[in-house]
Amino acid sequence: MIGTVTLKRALKRAAGYLAVADAAAFGRRPARHACILVYHRIADIPFVDPRLDDWNVDPATFERQVAALSRGAAIVPLADLPRRLEEPHADARPLVCLTFDDGYANFASAAVPVLVRHGAPATVFVVTDVLGREGPMPFDSWSRAHQDGTPPATWRPLSWEELDRCVATGLVAVGAHSHTHRNGLLATRAELIDEAARARSLLVARYGPAAGEAYSYPYGSRRLGQVTEEYVDAVRQAGFRMAVTTDLGVVRPGYDPLALPRVEAHATDSPAVICAKVRGMLGPYRVTDLLRRARRASGTPDHHV
Repeated sequence: MIGTVTLKRALKRAAGYLAVADAAAFGRRPARHACILVYHRIADIPFVDPRLDDWNVDPATFERQVAALSRGAAIVPLADLPRRLEEPHADARPLVCLTFDDGYANFASAAVPVLVRHGAPATVFVVTDVLGREGPMPFDSWSRAHQDGTPPATWRPLSWEELDRCVATGLVAVGAHSHTHRNGLLATRAELIDEAARARSLLVARYGPAAGEAYSYPYGSRRLGQVTEEYVDAVRQAGFRMAVTTDLGVVRPGYDPLALPRVEAHATDSPAVICAKVRGMLGPYRVTDLLRRARRASGTPDHHV
């Protein structure tokens, strides 16, 4: 029997081929938009678990993707997105923001060197309660299952000192991915307020007001109730100016700044596919996104973001 993860990767690969075909057939979309890409783990993993998704892009593929984006898109800091979207179309290239959820140690060791080589800004969203832990993040099923057979940098969270060095490059902004990675569907209003406020307080104390600008909702689906109006209100009250979800889509003028859609970067994405995604060719991914939502809606542990 084909494993769930193997099937998912095949579907994502097929969606990528269709997205490239759409890009070739229809060309660049005329409407001004930005694509916020989301990554998680950047590591060399020589095997595929057929049951648990590693949410990984290997470093070589990541470098090819960033190189392609550097040539074909304008990679901009997430904090600059509102201004850049409202600017006249002086630059015909699509806008793209790079974001990383969870805050793995391999962000520092594998992703940041690539960002530096290409001068690409990015935002890393960290779970403040797990920074500096020696073991896997409690919500990461893949890491807990494979910690004994993979290097610690594959699954370990960043330390505060590693995060300091990332910020010191001048290319990395820090945002909050909550304090404990609580699922908004299962949390009370008081818990949601605490998740957002405590994470912002810790980050601002160390990195200043800029670290209290952006928030990434854990799990992040509005359709599945993981991002409720109460959660949005809690993030707003905490003082965040922007927040990203896992809802599939590009950002257009007039967006809700506290519920921004994103596009997942896959290990199967060639340079042509990643560029098609950034240009807004997302139709083929609507099907795979609905399948992912159906699994998550039924209670199957399909995603830990």
